[in-house]
Amino acid sequence: MGHTTLALFLAAAILVGLFEDSDRERLRGPFHPDRFRLASAVQIAAVIMLGPWWAALVAAVGTVAAGLFHGIDARKVFFDGLAYSGAACVAGLVFELAGGDVGRVQLLDDLVPLVGLALAYLTVRALLLDVVRARENFDPRLVSSAGEAGLGATIALLAIGHPWNVVVLVPLAIAVHQSQLRMRSLQRETLRALETFANIVDERDPSTYRHSFRVAGYVDALARALRLPFSDIDRLRWAGRLHDLGKVAVDASLLRKRGDLDGAEWAAMRRHPRLSARLLQRFEFVAPQAHAVELHHERVDGQGYYGVGGDDLPLASHFLIVADSFDAMTTDRPYRKGLSHEAALMEIENHAGTQFHPAVAKAFVAVQRGLDPATVLMPEELQEIRRASAPYRIHLVGVGELKERPELLALGGVAVGLAGLGFGQTWLTVAGGALALAGIGLRAVVQVRAGRVAAALHRALGTNDERVQVFHRVVAAMSSAWHQSWAGLVAWDEDGLGGSLDAQAGMDGPGPSALTSWLVREAESGREAIVAPGAELGVDGLAVALPLRRDNSALVGFLAFVAPKLPPRHVELALLESLDELGLALAVNPELDGGRSERAEPLETVADASDFALVRFDER
Repeated sequence: MGHTTLALFLAAAILVGLFEDSDRERLRGPFHPDRFRLASAVQIAAVIMLGPWWAALVAAVGTVAAGLFHGIDARKVFFDGLAYSGAACVAGLVFELAGGDVGRVQLLDDLVPLVGLALAYLTVRALLLDVVRARENFDPRLVSSAGEAGLGATIALLAIGHPWNVVVLVPLAIAVHQSQLRMRSLQRETLRALETFANIVDERDPSTYRHSFRVAGYVDALARALRLPFSDIDRLRWAGRLHDLGKVAVDASLLRKRGDLDGAEWAAMRRHPRLSARLLQRFEFVAPQAHAVELHHERVDGQGYYGVGGDDLPLASHFLIVADSFDAMTTDRPYRKGLSHEAALMEIENHAGTQFHPAVAKAFVAVQRGLDPATVLMPEELQEIRRASAPYRIHLVGVGELKERPELLALGGVAVGLAGLGFGQTWLTVAGGALALAGIGLRAVVQVRAGRVAAALHRALGTNDERVQVFHRVVAAMSSAWHQSWAGLVAWDEDGLGGSLDAQAGMDGPGPSALTSWLVREAESGREAIVAPGAELGVDGLAVALPLRRDNSALVGFLAFVAPKLPPRHVELALLESLDELGLALAVNPELDGGRSERAEPLETVADASDFALVRFDER
């Protein structure tokens, strides 16, 4: 190791830390913490070029210098320095154990040591910084982490020739960092716009002024007392802040009405949770909260707005339900006087298990009384709540999926073949060529099979039968190519908040509330096919819905399926190719008695005002 190389890496680590402040403060927004760190790339390169011990020094010096420059608390700075230096040291030891040579990198020969180095560094960093210090779920953030490891290896390859070669990467590194800053700024501006929207909703009625602020505060206090991960606390707080966005479409006179609401007025009122969810679903970084927001007027016993209860309610919705109800109970409204703080808590205790989740209700009451919820919850109740916090899931592409995506196989084969030519490895070139030919052949087979399914669909749609009969013909035409356990033809209302099930085939379909909930949130996503795990709709397998549109692009219905797995590639291509034809053949004809079949079933019944007498202090 030369002194010049060590000095350059120390300088690079310090300079990168000075202008990269990604860890200076925790963003209190519902953002996914998937940040590309240039400092990590420099540290990985130092591991390769300098070995574990000197790389640990580089990581520690760069982290501490940056932290002190940005004025971060000294204890946090030194913990971060130990964490990064520990990650670099462990990664260096793994690199050497896997057969890597310090100061030398040769691709293919050193591929296994490089992969081991990257996995060790990223794992130790995530455990120490995310799990231990930040109290988050374990999340290695594979996409950004792979980029950090790749850039680190590139820096090392350039530095092997001459340390000053790495200067050519400086403009690229700055551009990447600036793009991240612009993206984060855009997210903040969008969130501020949504927050302004929530303020407008709160201010429409004096009795609900700052309602969403208070609900967000109750949810935040409860989540913190339960020691949930900070990212979950942020998501829950913002769900509370934005939960009533849909009230912008509710007539303000209903909010201020002193007497009871009649059936039609309740029907208008109960639209707002789904409108809120529909708005949130449009924004990727708040979309995960949409489902909980939609269900914030539900009850554990299933007697809420949409009849969803029990295990079908996610944890976040239980937080919103109790916080929203508590604020409603303690606030004066035109139609009743508010309760005292203690009387409202007693109401929550009395309705735990019917209106409120028992454990969440007990925890909420304890927090409002200044107690630690751990003192009133059984250990299994506390674990139930903490386990419900969304775990990190890794989705890997399997062999079956590659078979259904032959174009990926072909492109991958071409890339492997070119890599073989570049490295002078004949066997790799031959293997890449074989993969490319296999992908091209599979692609041709898929196209032929897709043509056959499309022809069968065309024959089914070309009849002059009524739309319900055409629907059954379509399902029959597809059944031989793709097994479905249930299929349904949904006619969609003009307001986009519900519809009717005009026809169905098969057994064990999703419940009306679950089906409507899913379609309302996803109807305006713009995707040609909407997919959800069956568990979200209370069924096994997967749910798939194809939007049906008229020739004027108006959404008029859905062709929905429940199946053990996604449709094969050739069925998917045939359905997408026939989508316009499906929409015209299966759409409701408004000139023929509303176009509804006599067997049409409303996906939801309009609730009578008496239904809501059960929710004594539920907020309008």
